[in-house]
Amino acid sequence: MHLASVPTFAAQWLIPRLGDFAKAHPGITVHIETRTRPFLFADTALDAAIYAGTPEQLQRWAGTHCLHLLDEAVVVVCHPRLLGRRKSLKAETLAGMPLLQQSTRPDAWRQWFAQADVEAPRALSGPRYEQFSMTVAAATHGLGLALVPRLLIAPELARGELVIAHPLALASQRGYYLVRPQGVDAAPAALEQFAQWLVQAAAL
Repeated sequence: MHLASVPTFAAQWLIPRLGDFAKAHPGITVHIETRTRPFLFADTALDAAIYAGTPEQLQRWAGTHCLHLLDEAVVVVCHPRLLGRRKSLKAETLAGMPLLQQSTRPDAWRQWFAQADVEAPRALSGPRYEQFSMTVAAATHGLGLALVPRLLIAPELARGELVIAHPLALASQRGYYLVRPQGVDAAPAALEQFAQWLVQAAAL
């Protein structure tokens, strides 16, 4: 089975769980390549894709059927040493600290500070990274504060490499979806089994 996925979700959430799928379905091999934007399934050999976006974005992906998997909560994280002895930082304090920017979500910090009702003239300043994996790596090395979906940093939080710097999560309409092409008479049995397993794994 050939699957496309947004890269950090594949590396941080999906692949660590694929061993369970392999045990339950030893005859199915899952091949993964990364895609970050909608595409035409007819132009590829892909059976399905895992995509992060809003319901409106999914509606514009013509010729597909979308299955909701997970919602995302976007949290403020940093290396523990940036907190010092404090349990968390005030939003006003965050406004003056180095902010790591995500190129796919350029307005995230501005939206977060607006939600916190705090003036932040430097909300758009700071080093910019293309993928969440890069942003997470920069945060774990103490380069600044990051706004990251919590489901993508569970290992770093568990190991203490990152900590939640402020309790306010950024309100988000984005989620993760399994996207399949429409117009196919019968989906491959492997894809149906994978979809069922994926929904169960997402519910845990």
